[in-house]
Amino acid sequence: MEGRRFNTGSSIEGRPEGARTSLRQVLWGLVLVLALPTILVAAGGLYSSYQAERQATDLRMQETARALSLSLDREIEKSVVALQVLAQSSSLARGDFEEFYQRAKNTPLSEPSWVALFEPEGRVIFNTHVPYGVILPNSNRPNVLQRVQESRKPHVSDLYVGSLTGQRLIIIDAPVILDERVAYILSLAITPDVFQNIIRDQRIAEGWNAAVLDRSRRIVARSRSPERFVGQLASPYIQEALAAAQEGRLQSVTLDGIPVRTYFSQSPTYGWSFVISIPEAELAKSAQRSLFWLTILGAVILGGILLAVLLSRSIAKRVDQLVAAARALGRGDEVADPTTTRVLEFDTIKKALVEAATGIRTHERERDEVLAHVAESEARLRLALNAGHLGSWEFVPSTGAFTTSAICRAHFGRGPDEPFSYADLVASIHPDDRAMQAEAVAQALATRTDLHVEYRAVWPDGSERWIRVSGRMRIGPDGQLSMVGVSQDITERRLAEERQALLLHELNHRVKNTLATVQSVASLTRRSADSNDPAAWNAFMDRLHGMAKTHDLLTATQWQGALLEDVLKNELEPYQDGMQQRIRLRGPRINLQPGAVLALGLAIHELATNAVKYGSLSVPDGKVHVMWAVASGSGQPALLVEWVESGGPPVKQPERQGFGSKLIQRGLAQQLGGEIKLDFAPAGIRCVITFPISTLALDLSDADETCERYAS
Repeated sequence: MEGRRFNTGSSIEGRPEGARTSLRQVLWGLVLVLALPTILVAAGGLYSSYQAERQATDLRMQETARALSLSLDREIEKSVVALQVLAQSSSLARGDFEEFYQRAKNTPLSEPSWVALFEPEGRVIFNTHVPYGVILPNSNRPNVLQRVQESRKPHVSDLYVGSLTGQRLIIIDAPVILDERVAYILSLAITPDVFQNIIRDQRIAEGWNAAVLDRSRRIVARSRSPERFVGQLASPYIQEALAAAQEGRLQSVTLDGIPVRTYFSQSPTYGWSFVISIPEAELAKSAQRSLFWLTILGAVILGGILLAVLLSRSIAKRVDQLVAAARALGRGDEVADPTTTRVLEFDTIKKALVEAATGIRTHERERDEVLAHVAESEARLRLALNAGHLGSWEFVPSTGAFTTSAICRAHFGRGPDEPFSYADLVASIHPDDRAMQAEAVAQALATRTDLHVEYRAVWPDGSERWIRVSGRMRIGPDGQLSMVGVSQDITERRLAEERQALLLHELNHRVKNTLATVQSVASLTRRSADSNDPAAWNAFMDRLHGMAKTHDLLTATQWQGALLEDVLKNELEPYQDGMQQRIRLRGPRINLQPGAVLALGLAIHELATNAVKYGSLSVPDGKVHVMWAVASGSGQPALLVEWVESGGPPVKQPERQGFGSKLIQRGLAQQLGGEIKLDFAPAGIRCVITFPISTLALDLSDADETCERYAS
C-alpha cells in the first residue's frame, strides 16, 4: 500500500512511469477502433442483405413458377373432367347427336372454346363452332384419334393451327366408351387466350416477362407482345434448361434480346411449363441501393470522426482537471482550486458513482427477488403440470403460431425437440374427429368461451390415443387474441369407461340369464310337484343352492369359465368317501365357457340328487363313475359326458318323465344346443350328455388325448 501511494505521488507533476500514450491519442484510437469495424460490419451487413434479398427473390419467383405450373395442370384438368362428364351424356348413348350438340354447346367451358364429336376413324359428326348438320371434312389428326382409341385415356395436344378455323388451338381429346368399346372421341378446342388470361390474372410487373410453354417448348401465351411471339419456340437457353430439369433458374436472353434471370417449372401431369423472367437491370438496382447506402454510411462515419476529434480535445481538458483533483485527493490534500470543469457530470462524478453503485446493488437485489419469485412460480406450475401429466399449449389464430410443451408433444407421439405445428396437430387427429375438433375451436373463438373437446390422436407409429384439450381465450398487451390451455392423455380413462360399459352389459346379460333359469326351475318345480307337497319347496331351494355354488365357482375365475372336472367336483364332493373311491372322475382338461358351466352344473346337480335319493349314492356300496371326452366324428366335434351308477338298488323304468329329466333336457337344449340320453338299466342309471364343442375351450396340452374316440 505504501508503494502504491508513493508511485501515485511521484506522478503528480508528469506522466507515470511507463505511460507513453495521452488521452487524446486514446480517444483518436477509440474513434478509429469504433469506426473501422462499423464500416466493415455495415458493408458486410449490406452485402448479406443484398444476398438475402437475392435469395428471397429466387425462392419467391421459383415458388411462383411452380404454383403457376400447377395452375396450368388444374386448368387443363378442369377441361378434361368437363369432357369426361359430357361423355357420360345419355343423349350420346342413345345416338341423339342433335340433342347432345345442344348440350355440348350450352355446357360452360373455358372461353373461347368449342366441342367436336368424331368417330374413331376420323369422321366428324358435328362441331359446335358451326351449326349442327354442316358437313365437315374428316379430321386431319387420325394418328391422335387412334392413340386415344387404343389407350382409352384423354390426350392433350401441343399448340397447333386448326384446319377449320386457321386459329392456334390446343385440342383435348377424350374417349366415349359405350358397351366396353370406344364408340366416339369427344374433342375440346381451346385457344391460347385461356392461358393468356392466367398470365393476365397474375398482374406481372411491367418490364417482367411470363410465358406458358407446351411440351414441345412452343410459346402458348406470353405477357409481353403475345401477338408477336405466340407460336414460336422458346429460346435455346430455356429449351436446354427444361430438358435437363423439371424446374430451376438460369441467366438467359429473351427472344426480344433482353438479358434476364429466368425461373421455370414444368407441370407434373401434362408436362407444360411456366416461365418468369426478370431483367438483370432491375435485379442490379438492389446492389446499387446497397452501394448507395454504404456510401452514405461512410460519409456519416467520416463526419462523426471529425466531431469526435473536436470533442476529444474538449474532453481531454476537462479530464485533466479531474485528474488534478483526483491526484490531490490521492495525496490527501485539500482540493483548494475553486474552478470547475464546467461539466456537471464531471463535477458530480464521485457522488454519482457512489449513488449509482448503491442503486445498482438495490436494483440487483430487487431483481434477484423478483426472478426468484418468478422461477419459483414457474417451477410450481411445471411441477403441477408434470404431476397431472398435463401438457401446455398456446395458439395464435391470426398468425397460426402454435407453442407446445414437451408433454403436450408427447401426447401426440412427438419427441421433446421435434417440431410440432398446428397443421401437424390437425393432421394427427383421427379423420372421424377432425370436423368435431374444428367446430369446437371455431365456436370457442367466435363466442370467446372456453374450449373443451376430446378426440383421438393417431401417433406416427399408427397407434391411437384419446386426448382431452381445454383452452381459454387470452388477449395480450398488444390486443392480439390467443388461446392457451392444457392437453391430457385420457386413453386409460376412456378404456376404463368402455370396460365398465362392457362389464355392465355383461352383468345385465348374466343376471337376465340367471333369472330366466331360476324362473324356469321354479315353473317346472311348481308344475311337477303336488299342490300340497312340502318337499317341493326344499327341492327348489336345493336347486338354487346348486346354482349358487356354480356361480361361486365362476366368480373365483372372474367369469372366465371353469374346468369340467372342477364343475363335477363342486357338485359331487359332498358325497365322496375318504378313500376317493366312491366317485371317480376321468377325462382330459377341458375349460368350459360360463354358459356351459351353468347348464352342466344344473344337470349334474339333478343327477346327483336323484342318485342320493333313489340311485347308487343312496346305499354305502354304491358308486358313480363320470367320464368325458371330445368326439371327432364325421360331423361337428362334440363333448361327451357319461354318468354311470353301480352298486345301488335295482333300477326300474319310470312310468313318466321326471322333473329332473325335464330340467336337464330343457337347460341343455336351450342354452347349449345339447341333448341327454338316459338308460334305466337294472344295474344302475347310465346318462350320456352331448353338446357342441363350440361352447368350450380345449387345453392344447391334452389335445391328443381328447381326439381319441371315447368308449363307455
